[in-house]
Amino acid sequence: MLDHTLLIVHFLGLAMGMASGFSNMVMAGVAAKATASEQAILARFPPAMSRVGVIGLALLWVSGFALVLTRYGTFAVLPGTFHAKLTAVVLLTIVVAYLNVLMPKAQRGDAAARARIRMLGMTTGPLAILAVIFAVITFG
Repeated sequence: MLDHTLLIVHFLGLAMGMASGFSNMVMAGVAAKATASEQAILARFPPAMSRVGVIGLALLWVSGFALVLTRYGTFAVLPGTFHAKLTAVVLLTIVVAYLNVLMPKAQRGDAAARARIRMLGMTTGPLAILAVIFAVITFG
């Protein structure tokens, strides 16, 4: 029962994180074609979805750690593909944390912060997909 609960929480976290990334990509395309007055309204969406993604990432960390400990007792017995997955998740977490530092600056009009967010934001999708690929290879 605990294992199923942890796995459900893990998949919910994955869904929240992936939904955040994809929705923000779509919204960036919509906003790019919007009028200035529409852009001001649409700009409220990415920070809200980013919060959903951060919550999802936190759920993934907590449930993933618990799954490893309850199923295997240690990280040491897991194969190299798991460590590749974990590396992608650590890098993703670092990028997301930095994006959350930049977001208030961008909201205050800092153009450099906006540019960094755009650039770094493009790395989150590939890192998340790499983590999923290595998870599937590791756990089937």
